[in-house]
Order: sequence, then C-alpha cells, then structure tokens
Amino acid sequence: MKIFTENIQLAGCGTATSLLTAIVVVATAKWTGFNLFSLTVWVVIPIGAVIAGLAAASGYYFGALHFHRRATRALLIQMTMIAALTQVLIYGWGYATAKLDDGQALPSAMSFFQYLHTSLADAHLKLQLKGHEADIGRAGSLGYWAALIQFLGFLGGGLYVYTTLTDKAVCPSCNLYLRPLLKKPKHRTFPDAAAASAYYDRVFGLPMASPEFLALMGAEHKIPKGMKSKPGAVYVATELFGCPDCKKQLVEENVKVRGNGGWALDPARQRRVPMPHGVDLVPLLRT
Repeated sequence: MKIFTENIQLAGCGTATSLLTAIVVVATAKWTGFNLFSLTVWVVIPIGAVIAGLAAASGYYFGALHFHRRATRALLIQMTMIAALTQVLIYGWGYATAKLDDGQALPSAMSFFQYLHTSLADAHLKLQLKGHEADIGRAGSLGYWAALIQFLGFLGGGLYVYTTLTDKAVCPSCNLYLRPLLKKPKHRTFPDAAAASAYYDRVFGLPMASPEFLALMGAEHKIPKGMKSKPGAVYVATELFGCPDCKKQLVEENVKVRGNGGWALDPARQRRVPMPHGVDLVPLLRT
C-alpha cells in the first residue's frame, strides 16, 4: 500500500510541474509574444522544447528522490504520456485563451483542429542570419514536422531527467537513494598521471579502516595554478554519499585529464566504492 501511495504521489509531482510548465509557456506567449516552446536553433534544434521538458520533468526528479522511487520502465512510460499530454495542453490553452483582432474569442470562430492547422501550417519559419531575422516563408507541411521535433525535444528533456535518476547511487541493502554528505567535492590535482596514480591506484587497495587508508584519503594534493593548465595534469573530484537508513557511506570519484582543449572527463576511471559499516569519512573529506 505504501509503494502504491508513493507512486501516486510521484505521478502527482510530475503532473503538477508539467501543468505548471504548460501554464507558464502559454501565459508568457500571451503576455509577451515570446513562445518558449517554439524556440529553435537553426530551425531544427528545439532548444525551447528541451528547456520546457526539463522543467516539466523536474517534479519526477525531486519526487523520486523524496519518495526514494527508482527510475523504472513504468516511470519512463508515464513521463512519455505526460509529455504528450502537456504538449496538447500547450496548444489547447493557447487556443482557449486566444482572441481575434476584434476581441472575439477564437473558439467561437474556428475549431481546435482548424486552429492547430493554422498554427502549424500557416506559421512562417524564421532564421537568424548574422544577427538578423530572415523570414523563409510559410511552413506548410513542415509545420507538422516542426511540432514533432518540438515533442521529441520536450521528451528529450524528460529523458535527460530519467537517465539522471538511473545514474543516482543507491544503497544496495536499503534500496534508498544515497544523500550527499559534503557541501562540495574534495578536489585533488596532480601534475601528471604518474603522480595521480600514487593516490588513485593505491588508496582503495588498502584496508579501508586502516590508518594508511584514512591518511591517504584525507591527504591534500594540490598543484600551483600554472601547472593546472599544462596538458597531462590530472584532477580527481571525490564525493561522499550516505544511506539515510543504515548510514553506510559510498565514495564516488571522477577523474579529468587536461588536454590541449581543456579538461576532459575520463569515464573509464569513474568509480564508486562502498565503505565498510562504521567507517566515517566526513571529517577527512570535508573542505
């Protein structure tokens, strides 16, 4: 019963932010003339729809963390359905609140499907060229493709939230999302890979409650600012998470390597290491 109730509450969180997003998009377009949902880059990149999708799915994100509901296929299906409903609501509320030049309510003059066709097919495509907006003509059938691209962009924002949830660390014993225990990660910088390996390749090979492990985990590793800009420098960010129930901790480390184009994440060296029960690294890693 508890799981069913929490699933309903999670659906309510996602529905609420989706409805709020639709209201904001329609109200902004009505009052300012700026339609965030139709904002595109180079005609085919639906940046506005992606932003709206992120906002709409934020309720699922925070609700899932609050109720400790894992990201499942059922949640993905639900998010997809709500995304489709939200896009319909954006068009529907735009139709319901629109007025003709003489002040007559639009619904009294045309049907919703006539409005939808006019909005999509009769709209004019515009392109930004060197700071100037160029009208490239009536959209026609391309307007329907633009609507599909907007939906995919909206859905893409939600999928980003979904994948973020699936990547969240979870306590294997309690099946609860782990909470961050540090205000910010502990940063370690090394001049090159050899210097970094003295920490990275050694620390978790030590017994995790031993003085050697605790000393190495708490040690500072900093290099001068000038050396950080040199290719080959290594940056290690250490974050600490804890289970809200059993209090076991987990260390997550992300490694970046400096190249000619800047810092680049090394996914192969990302790691999550659970700590034995009773080992508290907060005093060592708090900065």
